[in-house]
Amino acid sequence: MRRLLFLFAVLGAVCSAGRAAAQYYTWGSDAPMKWSTIRTPDVRMIYPDTVSAVARRTLFYIRTVQPDISYGFRHGPMRIPFVMHPENFQSNGLVMYLPKRVEFLTSPAIEGYSMPWYKQLVAHEYRHAVQYNNLNRGVIRALSYVLGQQGSTIGLLCMPIWAMEGDAVMSETMMSSFGRGLQPSFSMAYRAMGSVGRERRNIDRWFCGSYRDYIPDHYELGYQICSYAYERYGENVWDKVAWYGSRNPYMLATTRVALGKFYKTNVSKLFRATFDELERYWDSLPAEEDSAATLTELPEKNYTTYQWPLPLGDTAVLALKTDFDRVSRFVRIDRRTGEERRVCYTGQVSTRPSLNGGRVWWTEYRRSKLFEQRVNSQLCYMDLSDGVPRSVAGRRRALFPVETPDELGWVEYNPDGRYTVVVRRGSEPERRLSTPDRAEVHGLAWDDLTVAWYVLITDDSGMWIGRIDSEGVHPITEGAYITLSNLRAADGKLYYGSIASGKDEAHCYDLMARREYRITTSAYGSFSPAPADGRVLLTTYDRRGYRVTEQAADSALVPVTPSRLPVNLVNPPRKRWDVVNLDTVRFEAADSRMQRDSFRTKRYRKVPNLVNVHSWMPLAFNPFAAVDEHVIDLNLGFTLLSQNLLSNTEAYASYGWNRNEGSLVNLGVRYFGLGVRFDLDASYGGNQLFYSLGQYNQQTGKYEYQSRPAPDKYYSVGLSATLPLYFQQGYHTRQLSVSTGWNYSNGMVANMREIEWGQGGLISNIQHIGFSRGLHKLSFGVGFSDQVRMSHRDIAPRWGYTLSTNYTFNPANSHFSDLISFYGQAYLPGFVRHNSVKVAATYQTSLGGYKYPSGYSPLSYRSTRLIPRGFTSADILSNNYTAVSLDYQLPVWCPEGGIGSVVYIKRIRLNAGGDYAQFRDAGHDVWRRIWSVGGDLVVDFNAFRQPASATSTFKLSCYKPSKGSMWFAASVGLPF
Repeated sequence: MRRLLFLFAVLGAVCSAGRAAAQYYTWGSDAPMKWSTIRTPDVRMIYPDTVSAVARRTLFYIRTVQPDISYGFRHGPMRIPFVMHPENFQSNGLVMYLPKRVEFLTSPAIEGYSMPWYKQLVAHEYRHAVQYNNLNRGVIRALSYVLGQQGSTIGLLCMPIWAMEGDAVMSETMMSSFGRGLQPSFSMAYRAMGSVGRERRNIDRWFCGSYRDYIPDHYELGYQICSYAYERYGENVWDKVAWYGSRNPYMLATTRVALGKFYKTNVSKLFRATFDELERYWDSLPAEEDSAATLTELPEKNYTTYQWPLPLGDTAVLALKTDFDRVSRFVRIDRRTGEERRVCYTGQVSTRPSLNGGRVWWTEYRRSKLFEQRVNSQLCYMDLSDGVPRSVAGRRRALFPVETPDELGWVEYNPDGRYTVVVRRGSEPERRLSTPDRAEVHGLAWDDLTVAWYVLITDDSGMWIGRIDSEGVHPITEGAYITLSNLRAADGKLYYGSIASGKDEAHCYDLMARREYRITTSAYGSFSPAPADGRVLLTTYDRRGYRVTEQAADSALVPVTPSRLPVNLVNPPRKRWDVVNLDTVRFEAADSRMQRDSFRTKRYRKVPNLVNVHSWMPLAFNPFAAVDEHVIDLNLGFTLLSQNLLSNTEAYASYGWNRNEGSLVNLGVRYFGLGVRFDLDASYGGNQLFYSLGQYNQQTGKYEYQSRPAPDKYYSVGLSATLPLYFQQGYHTRQLSVSTGWNYSNGMVANMREIEWGQGGLISNIQHIGFSRGLHKLSFGVGFSDQVRMSHRDIAPRWGYTLSTNYTFNPANSHFSDLISFYGQAYLPGFVRHNSVKVAATYQTSLGGYKYPSGYSPLSYRSTRLIPRGFTSADILSNNYTAVSLDYQLPVWCPEGGIGSVVYIKRIRLNAGGDYAQFRDAGHDVWRRIWSVGGDLVVDFNAFRQPASATSTFKLSCYKPSKGSMWFAASVGLPF
């Protein structure tokens, strides 16, 4: 029965892996803050006091779109709380179950389009609340009564995740003047590929991603299919798909059945019809050649991205380069030959670099030392003379740094939503230049001819450029719903990217003539123009990536007539939804006053809201072990699951029963709202553990064991605290972890004080020693790790190591031996790119405690770290235990095939490994040695067309231990 339950649980986990990774998981904790809440009939806003104005504005947008957000669906949005996180620069939004909530990262996206960030979030994420509500019907609704929100998550299997995201992008697009789906860059990769999906029968790679080639993500794919389906069938096809799936979830492939039943089609037909129509439309457009000359040719088999080229004199270019084989790094490119040299690796770059006087400035995302939801934008620089990246202390909210001959300027973002331009001149006090309220800053530049600072602004009027000084921002261009990007300046001209022509092209604005010009033409798009002494450096796109190009600055000056909207060139005609256009919505002071009168703010108390039971299951299991260790031990019974809305407290309680142990009660609580992680666990039930003695009697030829009383019910309680400190430093991420833990159980421990020794070194009274009740365990540990960033194709870090040590003892029983252990692990590059070598070693030994005359310690702890595969902890002794292991892993094949729409095999890897261990058997005064050799076959796969982020692994292991038969094992690794 338990084996059947286990197989069912694994199958369900694989099927919902993408949902688990993207729709319900622990979001991570914010730093301690005071929180408030606003409750309306439809939603509940939960936010830190620092973003109270942002929360009020977002609530206004939510209530504005509420009548229209369900367009095309028969049911409106579910009642759901919105939780706002203000200190994470990696802008995002998610709708999740367990518990259900909408998570908003309020820092505006650094590279956005012409609609303000909060409007984008509302139009997209609130649409997911509509989808969830339409899926939570019929049988799924009934399951939610049986399983809580866990039952509702089953409904997410009835609508593909690419369709959910594509439909949400449609909502975002239809509620704006020229939204996300219409941006030329959103379809650029598909346009450059030409034929999409016709070269092979299995189309799963377009849904699941690839290690061979660049594949646009499921947002881009989903939008194209959803918009085509709406145009072709005249309605939102996902309404009927959700309706049918929620009432028939027991049927396999409900999406396929529903599409066939109502529209006589399926996903494969929709996919091919969508891209056949798009290809015909794109082929009908006038062909254009790239006006800029190529400096760097791109390889065929390694998708490459060059970004933000900068001139290094007349002969060289500095650019940021990323490809499938290597992470981001600065490279120096010879403009005459195209040869390049790596300058240094970087972290995850947040805003474009700038260059002045041999020094490069940029910003990187850096996680705070303690809190997952505090991700900063760190100001960095590098002197080209030494190529060493450095960080500027205290500048953790910086964007768009620019250095002039006399000053250094950057944009500073405050979590309350305000932007400030900071200008520093030597040791003088900083100048802080304010920007308009409710405006986002997406670029900063300094012009040497006009001796002025310029900013790129997004607000309710769209995007525009202005000159900023101590008196404010003075508009240079008018606001328009035309996406602008990568602002730079030189010689009285502003250079930037613009989609005014219907493609991403380089533009310039002549500050003297007050005229705007388009200066490039391209087949697919040109980006990041940078002036270079009468010439312009750019990146230009083709199917292999972004390459560095250049041209004369005045070679193609095409005057641009001001317009409120760009030319809609690359998007085929599509019907518009009859919904509100958020670009026309303004949040005025009167709206704020009316909202405050209608919906009062209340303090959100943390302690009363720590417990939030969201799900229950008619099975008993440990969800912490299931997620962290992929260990699923099921019993008949029930489990309650809890997680608070601030995502800093998790808990579960379970009652189970099995034939061998009877009733089992377990409790687990985790809290990490203070930076330190606290874990509490308690259990009751099952058989009491005995730590008894035994000996071999040579005279009788039999083993003699200590007599045991009838066992009581087992119980234990434990508490641990862990302080994880993260030190992100560009290319490297280091972590220091300090932990301590205490556990008490009612185990029965042999009473060593009563031992009497007889002839032949035997215990003469082994049957009468008796037991003492209670076992305490106190442990301390320290660990440190350092790993470099991984590229798209890496299977492990190219370089990295982990060191740890632990000390465990029993403070209440001196007869128990203490345990000290050391562990080290290193990742090294293999002989060929993307091959990985892993070397590990450990040492553990027992100290003190009661010892037999032979030196053997009968009461001791053991560490299970690094036991040769094929053996268990019962096969070793913690007496000078030493073990080493060596693994060599390499990718073998990327088949990119499988069973269409069921399982997509993305990559196959092979690992060859060997383990060796030795320890001293003090009872016989000999060294014992064990070893094993073998290998693992690892398959990276995606089930049911889940996106690339939901890639799972199946590992089949086969090892020959030094004793016993061959050891086989199989496991599934989930992407969460």
